[in-house]
Amino acid sequence: MTDITERYNQEIESTIQYDISELLHTDLSDDLKERLMNLGNPTVDKFIALFPIQDKIKFSTIRDALNGMKVILPKNLFEETKDEVTEICDDYKWLNSKNGKLILKIEEWIKDARHCIAIDFPSEYIYIGRSLFDPISLIVGGYVKELNTKTIIESCLDNMNPPIDIEYRIVICD
Repeated sequence: MTDITERYNQEIESTIQYDISELLHTDLSDDLKERLMNLGNPTVDKFIALFPIQDKIKFSTIRDALNGMKVILPKNLFEETKDEVTEICDDYKWLNSKNGKLILKIEEWIKDARHCIAIDFPSEYIYIGRSLFDPISLIVGGYVKELNTKTIIESCLDNMNPPIDIEYRIVICD
């Protein structure tokens, strides 16, 4: 069994297991927000109110507001704010891109599928993730004891309406 556990762990490491949505930012960090609010400047307060980014906000509005604070903020605070805003805007653009939307759908499906597998097949070694080389992918792999279990798992996951085709890598072992 140790051999199966070892192979299972190696296979898991070859797929993306983290939820990318947790890495995306649409808001200023709490620390930066607090330091900006402590300035007590109405121009800065209006800038802070633009976050988290909402659908209606245009990047030009954010850029103009940021540029308007250049003379108000100390240079290092301005640069830090500019860096965070750049990251937020990049993440927001990605979130709303075709690939970003699809990957987020895949991630949502993965969460549900992992929950299902954990409840219905707790003693099986099953992992669900995305390829490191092709993030728009869906991989279900692992090790089960019987062909019947493999068939049931695949049927169960197929019935969950995955957003893209699943690449199954489930192996029967004894």
